[in-house]
Order: sequence, then C-alpha cells, then structure tokens
Amino acid sequence: MRDNNTISIVGAGPGGLTAAIALKKAGYNVDVYEQNSDVGLRFNGDYQGLENWSDEQDTLELLKNIGVEINFLCRPYSGNDGCFVGPKRERIQVKTSRPLFYLIERGSGKNSLDQGLKHQALEAGVNIVWNKKIESAADNITIAGTGPKAADAIAKGIIFNASVKDQFIGFVDNRIAPKAYAYLLVNNGRATFATCMFEDFKNERRYFERALNVLKSQIDIDINSPKEFGGFVNYFTPVTKKNKILYVGENAGFQDGLWGFGIKYAMLSGYYAAQSIIKNEDYAELCKNYLFPKLRTSLANRWLFAHLTNSGYSYILKKLQNLDDIIPPLRKHYNPSFSKKIFYHIAKMWYKSRLIDKQCMHVNCNCVWCRRACVPKQNDDRISARPS
Repeated sequence: MRDNNTISIVGAGPGGLTAAIALKKAGYNVDVYEQNSDVGLRFNGDYQGLENWSDEQDTLELLKNIGVEINFLCRPYSGNDGCFVGPKRERIQVKTSRPLFYLIERGSGKNSLDQGLKHQALEAGVNIVWNKKIESAADNITIAGTGPKAADAIAKGIIFNASVKDQFIGFVDNRIAPKAYAYLLVNNGRATFATCMFEDFKNERRYFERALNVLKSQIDIDINSPKEFGGFVNYFTPVTKKNKILYVGENAGFQDGLWGFGIKYAMLSGYYAAQSIIKNEDYAELCKNYLFPKLRTSLANRWLFAHLTNSGYSYILKKLQNLDDIIPPLRKHYNPSFSKKIFYHIAKMWYKSRLIDKQCMHVNCNCVWCRRACVPKQNDDRISARPS
C-alpha cells in the first residue's frame, strides 16, 4: 500500500518527470510508476524539436525557470541552418533573430531528453518504480502522464547515418504529407527524416516513399543503416483533472494542434501540476491561464493550415522569405486574438478526437487503445492503421 503522504505519478515521460523533479525539490516524497523497464522506449533515437517561437522567453530560459537542466542533446537551429521546400519544389530560406527550435533526441540513448530527465529525477531523490502499472487511483493526489492514447496524426520515418552537414529541411506539400509536413533533421552524422499526416493514414507508406523521393531531389544525401520508426500524437480539448487525478502531457491533451510540438507543453503541464500541489492552487485554473490560450490558438491554426491547399503553402512561404525575422509573426499567430477565437470554435466542431475515454489510465479499461492494444513499441508499424 502506498504512503498517503507520498505523491504518486503514473508514467515517466517528460510531463511526469518534470512534475516529479519540481515536487521533490519542494520537499515532497515522490513515487513514479513506469510500466516499462526504462524511459523513452516508445521512441527510437529520432530527432525532434523544442519550438522556440511561440513565447517571448527563449525556451532554454523557460526550462530553467521550471527547474529543468540541460543535460541532454539540445542543439539550436536558426534560419540559416536550413530551409523550407514548397509544393513547387521552391527552396525558401528564412531569417531568424534567435534559434527557431532546439534539436533534441528522444528514446533510451544516453543523450536523449528522456534519459536526461530521468537522471535529474533520480539525482533529486525521486523513487522510480520500474515495470509496474498503478492498479488504482490513490486516495491522495495522483499525477497521470501516460502519453497519447489515440492517433489523431501520425508520422512515418527513418533514422540513418549521413555524411552531410548539420541542417534542417521542412517540406509542405499535400502530395507527400497530407495537411501536415515532412522534415529532415541532421546532427553530427545522424539524421531523422519523416513525413507526418493528419489524414489518409492507410497510405502512409506511399506518402513516405514520395517524400523520400522529394528529399533526394533536393539534397545529395547518403542514407546508411536506415531504421524505420513510427509515431503518433493525440490532441483534443484538454482534460486536466478528475477527482484527485491530475492529467499532464498528451494524456491530458496538451499538444500543439498545428505542428505537433507537444514536448514543451508536456513539461509545462507537469510543472503546473506540481505547483498546484506545492502552492495549494487549482491545477485546472493554472492550465486555463497559462496553457489553454495557446493550445486553442494552435487548433485554430491547424484548421486554417488544413484549408490553405498547396497554392496557399507556396504563398505563405514566399511571404516568410521576404521577412527580416520570422519569429515575431510566428509568435503573433500562436497568441490569442479575436479572429483566432472564432476559428477555434469552428475547429473544435470540425475536429473530433479518436479517443473514446479521455480519462483512461489504461487500467481495466475498454478504451479503443486498450481494446486493440495499439500502443506502439520500438519500430512498430501498427500505428499505420487508423483506429476505428
């Protein structure tokens, strides 16, 4: 039986571990229950990005302020480190006054974000219980951060070795990434290339092959020792709490509705869940004040982007190319406005999550993800099928 004076956290993802670190530093006893034998096992060492345009504050400063140290790969990429490619194969270079994003690694590798957060939690004195699911919600407060439970968008890609310079390339073209984007990230001789989709999941391999051909037409790149991977994201109007359970990360629906950059939201939600306990504040109110506005705006942006079509993508890229700094307009589009509120309400009616039970903790449940056992493991292609 668990000690009622101990805060229990379900899931050792970025949201859960950020909450654990903050709580332990504030003097709480913390038990983290992780069903796997290590962190990051749903990832394969692929590169992702911590976006750096939606806030006035630089992302690294933001992480420092919530108690997260940079003990993992975190490489800044600015406008001059890459380019964007449009539907007409036009290459667009943009200018940025600061890093556009920070490249990070996901998975169980020693330089990954996941391992970095684990080591920070252990060094702080957090107790992590491996290979164990929590069987029931505790009588005291429990934080649930078990990750996404449905595929509202998917990614299919490869990790490989490549002898090209460090760079990024972003692709927008509905023929290779329907209503989404494809991307190349290269760092220190390793590369991640993937295409993302918000629809037509059953044809993910065809879109990936098309995207790969476009990549090869844009850059002379050697693809050595490729390893396939797949991923998915779940986004919906966040559900932050139920009884004494506080939901964080994608388990709560904290996900950028447009580009799927959910890592920063996951860590922030974990931090606010911890602060609600430490300061005896309402977690739902903290999320409403600090996270919901940008999340809702991102869903409005998702609806707008989905209706641009390829000609619209080309128009936007051309406009961005002529700017002295793309950070301010990007930030503007990620902050609430009267028009974005209107588009949010339209988008909310337009998009319906494939998740049945938003409060599921994967315990004796009948949600779509548990019924079909679709939580993917390493290099698992089962996510190619859209849940019914």
